[in-house]
Amino acid sequence: MKRLSRLLGCAAALSLTAASVAHAATFVDSQFCGGNTFATCAFVTASTSTVGGNTVLTLTVTNANAAGSGSTFTRIGVGSLGGATLVGTPTSTNAHFTFSANPQGLAGAGIASDVIGFQAVPPVAPNGLLPGQSVTYTFTFSGTSLNTSNLQFAIMEQGGAPAGCEGSTKLVINGANDVFTANPASCGPTPSVVPEPATMLLFGTGLVGFGGLVVRRRRSGAA
Repeated sequence: MKRLSRLLGCAAALSLTAASVAHAATFVDSQFCGGNTFATCAFVTASTSTVGGNTVLTLTVTNANAAGSGSTFTRIGVGSLGGATLVGTPTSTNAHFTFSANPQGLAGAGIASDVIGFQAVPPVAPNGLLPGQSVTYTFTFSGTSLNTSNLQFAIMEQGGAPAGCEGSTKLVINGANDVFTANPASCGPTPSVVPEPATMLLFGTGLVGFGGLVVRRRRSGAA
């Protein structure tokens, strides 16, 4: 009888645990590439589940770049939280990434507001997410305060630009409809060199002197 009671108690506990963890709902599961001089390519999977009455956001990012070994994701963030309250400290499967309430460099790239996420610890070149590597972040939000239809995901890529280019690319994904934007690295044409005023003055003086010499020679010949 005691054994049956224990079994029934275990079954009840398991049922309560199962009830507290809802089936994960995936709302992003695609590869995104952007930029026009070199591509920032990332495979992003995002899902939510309910644990203990709170909403758990699981974000997995894979660096799918083919730009070479120098291409690395240095910052990855979540924005447009809509005032959702974070519970505890988010976790990362990659120890080289640390949580930040405001990851540097992600704001202003098309992401709206309330950016939280992770950034690679220095030196970022070896510690960032290299091509072929994946990382999973877990965020817990209080109750049902998180609205996934408004969420955005931002990724900063560095080091993959061709020779002669500067800057980094940022990829911003709107989770509700997989719409994304990306800015390319700065790879404009070589700027033309504008002579300094002093150089122009010397050049003009030389032309005047040369003109005077020609006039004198002509007068000498006429005489």
